[in-house]
Amino acid sequence: MSDTKAFIIHLERAAQRRPQVERLRAALPCASEVFSATDGVLLAQEEVDRVYRRGLKRPLYPFALNRGEIGVFLSHRALWRRIAAEGLDYALIFEDDAAIEAEQFAKTFALARETRALWTYALAPSEKTPVGGKILAQGEGVALLRPDNPPLRAIAQFVSGQAARRLLEVTAQFDRPVDTFLQMSWVTGVELLAFKPSGVRDASTGLGGSTIQARKKPLSQKLARETLRPLYRAQVRLWRAFARKPEF
Repeated sequence: MSDTKAFIIHLERAAQRRPQVERLRAALPCASEVFSATDGVLLAQEEVDRVYRRGLKRPLYPFALNRGEIGVFLSHRALWRRIAAEGLDYALIFEDDAAIEAEQFAKTFALARETRALWTYALAPSEKTPVGGKILAQGEGVALLRPDNPPLRAIAQFVSGQAARRLLEVTAQFDRPVDTFLQMSWVTGVELLAFKPSGVRDASTGLGGSTIQARKKPLSQKLARETLRPLYRAQVRLWRAFARKPEF
């Protein structure tokens, strides 16, 4: 048993996900804690106005955040604060629809410990997420990569205390979802690395789907997203290629 701690972000009203949370805890190779997610539905408008403001960073994020996305960002900020306050060298953060294949994840876990000097923030993407890039280190059946394009969806990650402190500094206000913001290393100063294959999979389909996205959107909104999303992602790639990353 390692002294590394894992936190599982869980929205209390999503009771159908609690059995999956307990399965995840049972399979993890380290101590774990269920961390109560910030419920965006319950946020006062004053709190939303304090932390969320559109158009803060370039490239501009083309969509307004919903309450669920704001709650997710605040949940991650609360955990970064916890990591920093407890003086942890690093911790694992999972969303509550994450599942792991224990044997493969144990290899990821081992490589994360062995390569700790190489990363400050390392994603463990779900098995179906394509990740390509430069291999920085390899273990038994798993590699640590510097991704060409850091994957979206913060389903599981290894977060150092150094990264947690820096991210708290630069996210007092935010204008886009947390996974999208984390891609912006030129703003955060935190480079996202990734383990592949990670041994993590997305179990959300069997749990009733997303808890943060509206189940049905008007056709006009769907078409707008399908048009604007690839344009935004292209801008992110350009900024990543040419923007100077701040140092901390």
